[in-house]
Formats: sequence, structure tokens, C-alpha cells
Amino acid sequence: MKIYIWLSEEISRKLEELGLKYAKEVLGGMKRIEIEIDDKILNEIVKLFPNVKVDVSTTNSIELLPKTFKNEILRIIIEKRKEPKDALVEALELFKLMK
Repeated sequence: MKIYIWLSEEISRKLEELGLKYAKEVLGGMKRIEIEIDDKILNEIVKLFPNVKVDVSTTNSIELLPKTFKNEILRIIIEKRKEPKDALVEALELFKLMK
């Protein structure tokens, strides 16, 4: 299961400037970060964000994650220079505290 975070040109450029090579180019130049997650993280996400869609039939990804959550993952990656999965786990912990 994966989480895809689509990147704006500005964020993509910022990651490149920092030497963080997490963006994968797909769909004619558009870039995204792909984060592989396990069942434990999947269950935490579904519990925290009950409106997400778990697409096992086509993309094998989690869709409809809140923009604020994805932005927090990106912020942690950029500011703390963390690996995407580590940033995801940190963002999850922050959002759990806010609930």
C-alpha cells in the first residue's frame, strides 16, 4: 500500500535544491512522492481520517487524505530533512495529539 503526495513545481524545486531526491516523475513531468506503508500505519491513518479511501483494486494506495496532513509531511521532509516514511510517522503522531 502506498501514499502518493503530488508535488507543485515550487515544492519539487525546493526538494531538488536541498538534494532530497524523493520525487518520482510521472504523467508527463508531474512529480510525486511515493511512501510505502505497512498495515499498522494504514490502520492508524484510517482510524485518524475515517473519510480516506483505501483503493486496493486499481492504485493500491490511500486516497483523499487531508491536504493539511500531506502538507505537514512535506514540511517535515523539507525542514527536518527526514525520509518520507519517517516524516509520515511524525505527522501521524502530531495529528493524533491534535485530536
